[in-house]
Amino acid sequence: MENPLTTSLVISAIGMSLLFLSLVLFYGILSLLTAITRERAKEAERQEPEEHAPEHRALQAAAIAIALARIDTAQGPGSAAQHAAASAGAPDATSWWAVHHQQRLAGEKRRRRLG
Repeated sequence: MENPLTTSLVISAIGMSLLFLSLVLFYGILSLLTAITRERAKEAERQEPEEHAPEHRALQAAAIAIALARIDTAQGPGSAAQHAAASAGAPDATSWWAVHHQQRLAGEKRRRRLG
């Protein structure tokens, strides 16, 4: 029987070589799959018709208009003005906003409790 140290080194060498070969194999498979999917994505971009773009934009505009109309009817009169003010960058004047705004103006720093 051989030296146990030699046997363990041979087994370790065989195991490590199989491990690295399997890693190289998986890397090759992933690279191949990535190359295939890139080619398919490029082909899909080439085949996409450009003539339907105005129709698609019109459908999107109609969907946005319907969504805005539903919001206005659900929230009642005057909500369109509120949405316009909110979209223009005006802050929402809620009580939470007022509290935090006052704290920022006063320069108060809230101290955290450690225990």
